[in-house]
Amino acid sequence: MLVKMALRNIRRNKRRSFLAVLSVTLALALVVVLQGLVEGMVDNMVKNGTKNDTGHIRITSRLYAENIRYYPVQYLVTEPEALRDEILKNEAWAKHITLITFRVRFPVLLQYEGNNKAAFGLGGDIGVEKDLLMLEKAIVDGRYLSGQVIEKDGHKYREVIVGKKMADILKIGVGDSFSVMLQGSDYGVRIPRFQVVGIFQTGLNMMDENIFQLSLDDARDILRTSGGVQEVLIFLKDYKKAPSLAKEIQAWLDKTEYWSDAVALSWNRAGGIVSAMEQILPIYNLIYFVVTFLGMLIITNIMMMIVLERRREIGLLKAMGMKSREILGLFLYEGLILGLLGSVFGVLLGLLISWPLSVWGLDFSSSLSNMNLPLDPVIRWKITAKSIVTSLGLGLFVAVIVSVIPSRLAARMRPVDAIRSV
Repeated sequence: MLVKMALRNIRRNKRRSFLAVLSVTLALALVVVLQGLVEGMVDNMVKNGTKNDTGHIRITSRLYAENIRYYPVQYLVTEPEALRDEILKNEAWAKHITLITFRVRFPVLLQYEGNNKAAFGLGGDIGVEKDLLMLEKAIVDGRYLSGQVIEKDGHKYREVIVGKKMADILKIGVGDSFSVMLQGSDYGVRIPRFQVVGIFQTGLNMMDENIFQLSLDDARDILRTSGGVQEVLIFLKDYKKAPSLAKEIQAWLDKTEYWSDAVALSWNRAGGIVSAMEQILPIYNLIYFVVTFLGMLIITNIMMMIVLERRREIGLLKAMGMKSREILGLFLYEGLILGLLGSVFGVLLGLLISWPLSVWGLDFSSSLSNMNLPLDPVIRWKITAKSIVTSLGLGLFVAVIVSVIPSRLAARMRPVDAIRSV
């Protein structure tokens, strides 16, 4: 009965009810669109951040993990191939794993014909990295790495590919060669020679401006790692399983003889921008709540007006025996119905806006051109059933909250005072 009365009361002033529903609709539509953008950005950053940097699980030596911002080449994981084989022997782990690969990184100052650029060398298995970093598909000049050593003028040159922005800064091209001074894992100084065989352009500033790639064997050789690597990266079918699997691997590592000093960190604990993005997600949830709350405030205003306009009616209903909790329920139902209608229409409108953006995306290349973020230039919205249900639930929850004050005001009215006040 209360629901029927609430619906009848809503229909009394259709214009006012329409404005309330419209306000909620716009607020929820904005929440759905923002949620799709944020989830799309996070998904994009996780994808790029894990494949380019942390993996889903990263195993390193403990000292390397503590000093990772310097990429120290002295702290290595020994016998990485044996470690990989031991991990894959565990069937409970292996069923979640798609790939285990190795990387060596080292910071250098590149110099070419008077031009300088701080950069990072990235040594990886060229066969694996071809499908992981996918730099082969990003080659805009020259070719991808072959792993061969080039003999020229009595010197050996290692093949490298460099990012387009780095090449522009150094004014270096395919066929040009350069040498760098670096310290190996044995603390000895090396001056290896490199020849550029390709230039890549991924659209990610952090790659195109800061990275040059060489083969894993070349990196191990010039750094004298004795077969060791700095990073063992594990990739999973579902990256969300990384935290629990990393804990299991860590417990196993602690019991081993060769790798007891190693640490296994999931992508969300490995540091960097991706981890930071995960940590600030609660702030976005607060923003969604505030936007929804502001959109719902019109329900409070409208219901306060309704309570004041219907004081005589409320007094008569109470005089006829309607209890305070029934009056409270009546007005709560009115607010809930307005909130429900607005939430449903808002989610539908938000999905209508977000769907084409999830298919074609939006080009942020101009905004991201000077930012070193693991984000593709084109960001696609992400729509999930969870986000839809969350938005609807948020709308209904806030609708109840904003309806409480006017509903309690109506429920507390004394019949005599309500009738006399008109």
